[in-house]
Amino acid sequence: MLDPFLILTPVLLLAIVALLGFVGCYQDVTLTPAGLVHVQTTVKPAPAATNSVTADPLTLQGGEFIVVAVQWSSAVSGPDMPGLTGASFSPVNGGGPFAWNNMLVQVFSAVNPAGNTQLAVTATLLRNSTVPWSLCVSAYAGVDESAPLYSPQTSRLNYVGNNPQTPPLNIGTGDLVYAVAFAANGDGTFPGNNSLTAGPGFTAEFPAIANPLVEDGAGSNPVTAQVTNANPDPSAKGFIFAMGLKSAG
Repeated sequence: MLDPFLILTPVLLLAIVALLGFVGCYQDVTLTPAGLVHVQTTVKPAPAATNSVTADPLTLQGGEFIVVAVQWSSAVSGPDMPGLTGASFSPVNGGGPFAWNNMLVQVFSAVNPAGNTQLAVTATLLRNSTVPWSLCVSAYAGVDESAPLYSPQTSRLNYVGNNPQTPPLNIGTGDLVYAVAFAANGDGTFPGNNSLTAGPGFTAEFPAIANPLVEDGAGSNPVTAQVTNANPDPSAKGFIFAMGLKSAG
């Protein structure tokens, strides 16, 4: 008569092997860092003679790092300009407002509230903008919460030409450079006849609208953020802002 233990041994071995396989999979999932990635961007233009614009909502998971860039008429200014809703936004240190082409450009950041899967950002001005203006909203995952941003840079505010670029940025492994660019005709008309494309090593994150253009990228140091304007007018005006996004990985 066979010992019951011998009969059950193959069953017990299978159970142990299955358990070890499960533990191995669990370790792979939990120990692999997510990395810094672009999640979604939307750009919303607004006509002149308006003072409020709401960007199309982003579909998120909660906890993403949000970057917002607003461009509006310099005739509308004030200490709380513009007002932003949708998350607890703060002005980016070194992110403006920049006076460019009789307009202002400013960059803000926030964290998407935990569990929030739809983020709709609204920008409101004290008075109607006298020029067409715009709201750019981008979401990133895997950003270092303790020190998410660094090295803000801009092109020359009086730049004339079709290839505005920032000074070089040195970025860390796994980091990204966020950039937003604008262009106007030589007479200052915005957006005018100006179509922007992403610079080398960068990806246009909302190509449906080419001015303003939101892009991001990385590569070997140093990284230069730039765009190219298809307008053949050599007197076209351009502006670009860029900064590093630090990876949590």
